[in-house]
Amino acid sequence: MAEQSKSDKRPADKAGANASVDALASRALSVVANRSPKTGLPLDKGLVKKLHDAAAAGLHNEVPDVVRSMLDRGITAEVIAVHYIPEVARQMGDEWCEDELSFGHVTIGVSRLQSALRVLGKDWWHDARNQTDNSTGTGVIVIVTKDAYHTLGASILCGQLRQMGLSVRLAMGASPQDLRGMLKDSSFDAILISATIFESLDFLREYVETIRKSVSGSPPIIVGGTVLDQEADVRLATGADFATKDPIEALEHCGLTKTTRNATIQSGHRT
Repeated sequence: MAEQSKSDKRPADKAGANASVDALASRALSVVANRSPKTGLPLDKGLVKKLHDAAAAGLHNEVPDVVRSMLDRGITAEVIAVHYIPEVARQMGDEWCEDELSFGHVTIGVSRLQSALRVLGKDWWHDARNQTDNSTGTGVIVIVTKDAYHTLGASILCGQLRQMGLSVRLAMGASPQDLRGMLKDSSFDAILISATIFESLDFLREYVETIRKSVSGSPPIIVGGTVLDQEADVRLATGADFATKDPIEALEHCGLTKTTRNATIQSGHRT
């Protein structure tokens, strides 16, 4: 990479971009993915490279074509969404940090990986204009406080939760004011907040307080994300009921494991 492009990068920008690109895909998804029955199977390095190259280079988006070819080979939508796409996102984040890939290529690449979720079906894709699914039963809302780069990981996480039998709503970039209207007269079994280390604990406390005042009932509020990568007691500082990076642990705390266990057993997954 040219020296000029390197000099344009500030350390804070680099850390922020990398955390944003893979804030969910690199941590929450890795935990969920490790509970898949195919976790022990190594990823096909050739397919990882092919998907990576389609995402990171070229004038045209060939990622959907690569994904379709993987489906034709018998690789399931879940394995592609939970294993292959996050792996490529991780690689691109590492290449950005090592100055091997420009911010523009990372941005385009992640957008292309996002588009691949359309190919994988409704469980893995959400429309930003209609973020509530039509399923019924146990319901959770996943709130991403801000930063559009969370969209990829959040979408995959929501798809994984739906695979577990949960009705999921994804709220992206909502302010405390937005939450008041969004949660008014709404009822959820759990509220999951994903936040980065760059967001202040005072801001998150306001988030939690707004949720408690706005939502019906008293659903448990869980805080997760890279915000937990600090010495402060995030649960205590924000007033949340629980703090964890492990989505399974979050569901267990909310008493939802029975629901998810029944759903995953029926679909051949393990909890």
